[in-house]
Amino acid sequence: MKLRQLFLTLLALPLVTALLSQNPVKWAFTSKDAGNGEYDLILSATIDDGWTTYSQFLESEDGPVPTALTFEEGAHFKLKGKAKESGNKFTKYDNVFGMNLTKFAGKAIFTQRVTVSDATKPITGYVTFMVCNDEMCLPPKDVDFKFTLPAAGKPAEA
Repeated sequence: MKLRQLFLTLLALPLVTALLSQNPVKWAFTSKDAGNGEYDLILSATIDDGWTTYSQFLESEDGPVPTALTFEEGAHFKLKGKAKESGNKFTKYDNVFGMNLTKFAGKAIFTQRVTVSDATKPITGYVTFMVCNDEMCLPPKDVDFKFTLPAAGKPAEA
């Protein structure tokens, strides 16, 4: 019996590994000089077909993990309000969680305005997000970001 369990476990291991290593969301981080010492930090998610990720602003804690932007503290910048959301955003009833949810398919863009006192120092942190399809959800994931701000009038560095 133990040999059979071991055999089944070994057969299932590649499937479990493949599921956990899936990465249906690709992130890109850019910045835009908004003038007067302000910058827009733009976090763009490209989401594979069939998958969705969630808004920062979910009404219930009983549902999926909302997207969250976490900025490492620094005296050289200050957040100005909450990040704005755009992209392919919609709200609908979700059968998996049994509630109305605001989510993104295809493209999600989070734009955080900051006031910067020293543009030579980078702004760092991470974005936490969760993705689901019609059959399953992947565990929440953190992706680090680093914004190296351009001098006024110059494009941002990649």
